[in-house]
Amino acid sequence: MKFWAASLLLVTGLAIAQSSHPLQDAQAAIGRKDYAAALRIIQPLAQRGDAAAQTILGSMYAFGYGVSRNYTEAVNWFRKAAEQGQPAAQGNLGLAYLNGQGVKQNYTEAANWLRKAADQNDPQAQANLASMYARGESVKKDPAQAVALYRKAADQGFAVAQYSVGIAYANGVGVTKNDPEAITWFRKAADQGVPEAQAALGMAYTIGMGVAKNPAEAVKWSTKAAQQGISQGQESLRALAQEGYAPAQNVLGMTYEKGWGSLKIDAEAVNWYRRAAEQKLAPAQLNLGRMYAAGKGTRQSDVEAYKWFALAAAQGNLDARRQLAEVAKKLTAEQITDAKQSAH
Repeated sequence: MKFWAASLLLVTGLAIAQSSHPLQDAQAAIGRKDYAAALRIIQPLAQRGDAAAQTILGSMYAFGYGVSRNYTEAVNWFRKAAEQGQPAAQGNLGLAYLNGQGVKQNYTEAANWLRKAADQNDPQAQANLASMYARGESVKKDPAQAVALYRKAADQGFAVAQYSVGIAYANGVGVTKNDPEAITWFRKAADQGVPEAQAALGMAYTIGMGVAKNPAEAVKWSTKAAQQGISQGQESLRALAQEGYAPAQNVLGMTYEKGWGSLKIDAEAVNWYRRAAEQKLAPAQLNLGRMYAAGKGTRQSDVEAYKWFALAAAQGNLDARRQLAEVAKKLTAEQITDAKQSAH
């Protein structure tokens, strides 16, 4: 697992709590993405031995924020801070050894530094060390220990660890299988935007795993996951769509039109939009009208577009009303009459 992205946020938050005005100014600069200004503050402090500044500077090299990305230089600064006992730096140094970034990959050194940080309750390090126990890297494979470490990080709100705890309960690995408990942790991670957790939650509502089946909730979470390219989100939508649930059919059409979690296939998008539109779902009628208007996945037809826009507009869909007015400009009075009769 790679949690570089979390580290900069964690480190800068720590700097606010433990440091004086200069690092607060650096944090403000980082918040507005003025990395050059942050660097001007942080670099002198790091060179004078400030552990928090050294950790932030290491993270900036790891990200390439305000400097050219350089993992070797990142490790150099992480090591300086880690040797002063800075937990976030120890965790990032362990991660560097775990992934072979800036140093030769060394699982023993990774476990050593991650454990130092984990013992100081650093959630990022706890989650990374947990992954080593889960896979048996340099340590004896121990699913129960992995879950215990993930749980420590999860209890601190670390989203990826929350998802991992949910997976453990869902599969009964390292803990007794418990679907409702899995859902609790999936929801925590999903609320923080972890797409895999959103997909898992969508699937749970689709099949009724640990919760009552709820198609509306299933579509909500599966859509969020699909939008981020998680194919499981699309599969949950497909299961509901095949059962005839119109909102799922409409969103499944969107996944094909936009390429969310699947290949972009306009004809398949039209297929699912049509199924939902024929069930009188206004957003699907609007979408089907758009496809006819643009000739995407079907023959171009302003008359058909008018028909579907009119049906959606009749249900109060404002976007459809605007589209209807635009497409009407392209049609003769006779064509509009024909479209209205078809809609009727």
